[in-house]
Amino acid sequence: MKYLLVSILLVISFSATGIMAQSGVSDDSLTVNRAVERVLSTNPTIFQAAHAVDAAKAQVGVSKSSLYPNAALSLGYTRIGPVPSIAFPGFGIFQLAPYNNFDEHLAVNDMVYDFGRRQKGIDLAKTQVLSTQDRLQLVRQDLAYQTINTFYATLFMERSIEVQNDEINTLNQHLLITQKMVAAGTATDFDVLTTQVRVAAAEDQKISLENSLANLEIAFRRLLGLPAGAPVNLAGEFSEAPIGLNLDSLLTVAMEDRIEIRAANDQIATARAQYNIASVVDNPSLNVALEYGFKNGYEPNLNAWLGNYVAAVQLQVPISKVVPFFGGYQRQNMEQESRANIQAAEANKKSVIQQVTAGVEKGVADLHSSMDRLQTTDITVQQAETALKLARIRYEAGTITNLDLLDAETAVAQARLERLQALYTYVIGRYELQQAIGEKAW
Repeated sequence: MKYLLVSILLVISFSATGIMAQSGVSDDSLTVNRAVERVLSTNPTIFQAAHAVDAAKAQVGVSKSSLYPNAALSLGYTRIGPVPSIAFPGFGIFQLAPYNNFDEHLAVNDMVYDFGRRQKGIDLAKTQVLSTQDRLQLVRQDLAYQTINTFYATLFMERSIEVQNDEINTLNQHLLITQKMVAAGTATDFDVLTTQVRVAAAEDQKISLENSLANLEIAFRRLLGLPAGAPVNLAGEFSEAPIGLNLDSLLTVAMEDRIEIRAANDQIATARAQYNIASVVDNPSLNVALEYGFKNGYEPNLNAWLGNYVAAVQLQVPISKVVPFFGGYQRQNMEQESRANIQAAEANKKSVIQQVTAGVEKGVADLHSSMDRLQTTDITVQQAETALKLARIRYEAGTITNLDLLDAETAVAQARLERLQALYTYVIGRYELQQAIGEKAW
């Protein structure tokens, strides 16, 4: 139901002909989906986090190994001299031990019962697996949205350069017309000079945009794992899909889906598991030991090997359970530390919830602002284009100066850039809201 709610309230439609991809895209072109998939399958940071999960799972196995008995085969040889002996007058000397002593035995030790200490350690290791899995998901999420932001920033810069090129072409065409008018005596060299200044300023702006694009492509190659200088061919558009926003419903989804909240809960679980370990650190334990093997040195034949065994049961009850002084107050101090960690983890969760709430509220407010700005820029572009048409008519009629016409042409280019900027902000805002409520971008 929560995903149905998101699909109804947050209509972020990235269709094959919209933001995500276009039909007929060539194999060497990158859509936003392809870019995210490549980053999540090749970025070494993800492998690092995934190996941390494997290590945490292995640690669970290490903790469980304490539940099994230990067995060891011992082979020993000892040469002694002089050997102990007793002399009986008239009977001779009797050796009490052989010169060569052999001892081969199998020893098995097992902790039969420890009143929950080992199980508490296993539970702690399991909570650490959950924490590493949360970190892995956070890494994947951060990389996915970082890729999306870089993708659309690069696409925005490419579109900005296209708009700038249109402005330069328009200015150059105007320059040719002005030069012809000078030759015909209907314009002055000053008109040519002012137009050339505008062309130079537009070309300078293009150089700045191209430099920004180059820097973005470098960052994109690093994310994608591409070699230096590899071409970055993007396929995508800025979509204006309508969005329905309901703050309360989005907050409900965010509280359920945000990885940060789940990670905060796992942190609390880890702190509580540590407290459980502290509470049983001085619990009694019951151990059983059994040895069986062969050795020499038994009467009446000291050199004959005989089977022998040892069986023992040991109950160990730490006095510190009753008199903490004898344990250096270890359990009490560990419990105090664990309680503090629990309180810190609970406070962290409250902070995370506040941050998530603020992020969703900001995302909704930003999208409302972006939608208003889109409407404004639409009107601005229409007005600028209409003004340019009128300016050209009036310029041809000789009622305005060359500078007035240049201002009108520049205003159109500026309006188009502002609309492109508004579209870019709108698309990024949708992704930011998607991230704020915990939706996956892959």
